[in-house]
Amino acid sequence: MSSQCSVSQSSSSPNHRNGLLIGAGYFSEFHLDAWQRTNRASIVAVCDRDEARANAAAEKFGIQRVFTDVSDALAQHDIDFVDIATGPTDRLELIEQVVQRRLPIICQKPLANDFSEATQILDLVSATDITFMVHENFRFQPWYREIHSLLESGVIGRRVHTITMRTRMGDGWGDDAYLGRQPYFRTMPRLLVHETGVHFIDTFRYLAGEVTDCSAELRRLNEVIAGEDACLLRLQMDSGVTAVWDANRYNEPDCDDPRYTFGRLSVEADGGAIALAPDGVITIAPLGKTAYRHDYTPPRTGFAGDCVFACQEHFLEVLDGQVACETSPAQYRRTLQVVEAAYESNRLRQPVSVAGRDVSLAEASRDSGKRDWNKSGARRVIDLSLKVTNEMPGVEMTPCKTIPTDGWNATTLSLYSHAGTHMDAPRHFLPSGQTLDAQDLSVCCGVARLVNLPDTAPRHLITVSDVVDCIGEVFPGDRLIFRTDWHRRFGTAAYRDELPRISIELAEWLVEKAVSLIGVEPPSVADVNNPVELTDVHQTLFRGGVVIVEGLANLNQIKQSEFEFIALPLNLEGGDGCPLRAIAIVDQEGAS
Repeated sequence: MSSQCSVSQSSSSPNHRNGLLIGAGYFSEFHLDAWQRTNRASIVAVCDRDEARANAAAEKFGIQRVFTDVSDALAQHDIDFVDIATGPTDRLELIEQVVQRRLPIICQKPLANDFSEATQILDLVSATDITFMVHENFRFQPWYREIHSLLESGVIGRRVHTITMRTRMGDGWGDDAYLGRQPYFRTMPRLLVHETGVHFIDTFRYLAGEVTDCSAELRRLNEVIAGEDACLLRLQMDSGVTAVWDANRYNEPDCDDPRYTFGRLSVEADGGAIALAPDGVITIAPLGKTAYRHDYTPPRTGFAGDCVFACQEHFLEVLDGQVACETSPAQYRRTLQVVEAAYESNRLRQPVSVAGRDVSLAEASRDSGKRDWNKSGARRVIDLSLKVTNEMPGVEMTPCKTIPTDGWNATTLSLYSHAGTHMDAPRHFLPSGQTLDAQDLSVCCGVARLVNLPDTAPRHLITVSDVVDCIGEVFPGDRLIFRTDWHRRFGTAAYRDELPRISIELAEWLVEKAVSLIGVEPPSVADVNNPVELTDVHQTLFRGGVVIVEGLANLNQIKQSEFEFIALPLNLEGGDGCPLRAIAIVDQEGAS
């Protein structure tokens, strides 16, 4: 059944709902503040992988229950809805978990890091009957609601022809750009349109209808960042309106609070114009008459005219069956199509049509606005690696050079040889075993088979029958990749201490079958707390010539039984193992 924000059943009173907030980062404070001020819902639990961050949010807003594991949080029986306020990375996996609980979801944007994954999310939730609303709050800013009403009333005529928005944020100049509030902006390959422009595209749609054509010129003014920070975006709407967004985050604004309205808006029609000032003041200028200030008072509480509160109230109204959802999967897909069209227009240096571009834009989204990763659109690359961060056990990354003092940035990396997604060399458990610099690289890339064992139970011993029941006969030279969904537990104690593992029976059988490589999601193929098992399984596989890759992720995104697998180690002299970047290359229909 297609989900158009249809109403799900609540387990508590229809007049008051209990919510779970997942993600306790910077912007979640605006969510929690707004939830605290409504009399229609309460956040009763907060979940974040960073326990200190989750505890801080809970303490500030009087929330009693704190979780670091999403599964544990979702197991609470008195939860009526879920508010997802995490970043876009790994969002698909998170929503797959939440959907199983069959609770209404309100989810922050961006939905994902690229259009392909965002489309998968929208397809996933649309195939259920749960309520799913994108937390796109700009259209709920009070001045846009007011301007929409004014346009409906015909105060400046009946034919709007031009909407222009000028945005200058001033937080993106200098070598320290974005470090104060959102440092991840610095490394995003797509920045301004993906992160900020999506708001205005959605708002233009709210004010003027659907987009038919798009033209975009994107630039990078600050060379210390990866993505674009300047944009001239021109949209042609099906209503005949031309909408223009002239924006950059580099230059400073001409107002004291650029994060209130995010710029100056002008709406022009056949009977006059409406102007929005940075302080929220709306001025109406009928043709041939004196301009006057519109009588309304936008709030100063919360974020940007308290739009988070208004957005979340809309979500509750949807759940109560009072209104249709304005940012349902079907509606928000149209906004994302325009975002992708903007990047394609910039790449092609020409206007592009937006209508009917679902498939082509999904293919193009991986070019990050700069490179055409896959011109044919026939294949997709899936990252099977855990992100390496300073929070990962065995990892320390410290700056050793900086542009201000040395002329360039450089980092000293201290990596445990078996941290994160990594390859074991035989030397890891065999005193005279082969080291990484002697590894046959042809084994590390080629066709692999997926042993699909989703949601494997903790401490499960994977047996020969598990493998045979899943994939049938095994042949010499096979590369077997074991999906258990264990990567979802990364960051928890269970990830290491309760892992599913290869039984000694299976290890001996894999050697007998002359399998060339196995890959697993847990950090080890055997119980790290059982030295005898740990040694026996590793030594059996190594003596049998089986290459071991551990700590894989995202295998749930592979929907075909065979795929191309690549996992290359460093040419590390004497190496007993090392972190690596593993990928799967699949057909478009073989990914989700």
